[in-house]
Amino acid sequence: DKGVWKKYDWTVKVDVDAVFIPARLKQHLDKLRVPAGAKVYLENVNYRFKFMGALEIVSREALELFHEQSHTCIRGKHEGGEDFFMKGCMDAIGVDHMIDYDLLHDKYAANEGPCTDGWAVAYH
Repeated sequence: DKGVWKKYDWTVKVDVDAVFIPARLKQHLDKLRVPAGAKVYLENVNYRFKFMGALEIVSREALELFHEQSHTCIRGKHEGGEDFFMKGCMDAIGVDHMIDYDLLHDKYAANEGPCTDGWAVAYH
C-alpha cells in the first residue's frame, strides 16, 4: 500500500473486460452532488446487492475508513466475490452509499444497453 489513492477524491476499480469512460463519471458525480468529505460508495446497478464489481466507485474518506477497519469484517466464512464482501464490510463499518443505477450497463445484471447511449460510465 503506497497510499496513492489518498491523493484523489475517488477511487474507481474497473474490471479488465469492462469499457470505462472517465469523462462521464465526472458528469454523474456532479449530478449526485456528493457532499464534501462524505464517506460513500456508489450503488451502480439495480440488480441483486446493487454493487457490481465491474465498476466500484468509492470516495477517499470511505476508502480510508475501509482501510482502517476492514480487519473487523474478516471474521467467519465469506461467500461471494470481492464486491459482495466490500459492500457488506463498508455497510458494517458505517460507510454510507448513494444510488446511481445508470453508472453501469452490465450483461450479468440483464441491463445491457447500447454503448452509444451517451450516459453510462461503464459497459460490461
